[in-house]
Amino acid sequence: MPIPFHVDEFKNNSLTEWLGREFIYLDEIESTNSFLKRLPADQLSHGTVLLTDNQTSGRGQYEKKWVSDPFKNLTFTIALKPKINSSLTLLTLACASAISDVLQRYCQKPIQIKWPNDIFAGEKKMGGILTESVFMGNRIERVLIGIGININQTEIKQLNSYNSCSLADLSQMKFTREGLLSECLTEIEIIYDHWVQLNPVMIKSIHSRLIGYGEWVKLQVYDELLPYTYKCLGVNEKGELLMLNEQLDVDKFSYEQVRIVPIKSTLQKV
Repeated sequence: MPIPFHVDEFKNNSLTEWLGREFIYLDEIESTNSFLKRLPADQLSHGTVLLTDNQTSGRGQYEKKWVSDPFKNLTFTIALKPKINSSLTLLTLACASAISDVLQRYCQKPIQIKWPNDIFAGEKKMGGILTESVFMGNRIERVLIGIGININQTEIKQLNSYNSCSLADLSQMKFTREGLLSECLTEIEIIYDHWVQLNPVMIKSIHSRLIGYGEWVKLQVYDELLPYTYKCLGVNEKGELLMLNEQLDVDKFSYEQVRIVPIKSTLQKV
């Protein structure tokens, strides 16, 4: 029998100061990001979290679908109203790092970030983040961070050429989603404050999880594998990807169509 998300249990165990204190639960909705995007500004507080047990039209980057079985996983959106216009790519990576730290507590396989917004366990995708912004003139009025994490679903369809997995797959355990959400929000609240302050600790935490960091890798741009190799130097405070080319110059990439491809992955396909 499906077990709905227990809102009171989550609230009673929440340890955050502001993130998720305004909490919305909907048993079914097309998209948590789309719902909060339509909400009038005066009805949306900084730090609001919307969670659903059944997201029927979940979205990833480039309008790709995010499919999640009802009552088994975490599908939620965080609404933020930052007073600064720092890099949203960096914020996405910071949130992915925070979530990865939580998931790592429950499995032995390394949890890593696939630039710019996916969470992987080995070669399998465990979660993804879709960050969207709403502007009022030149000012960001709200930032919506949509997060999907595979928790207890053990049969996951392969989508968009990725094999997927869940936390339950890796640990052979069932998890309480309320507790995991509380842990994720606690870590995201901490790293959000680091993002606001441009604290170098945040970038170090991203580098510790980033696939390819410190390695010579290939780059894929718009699905085309470039013939050159680069050494991944990580990201800067603008969220740009820093790559050392074969001429030992540093190239910067800011567009999200770039993908880091470890050399070992390209060799396996030959």
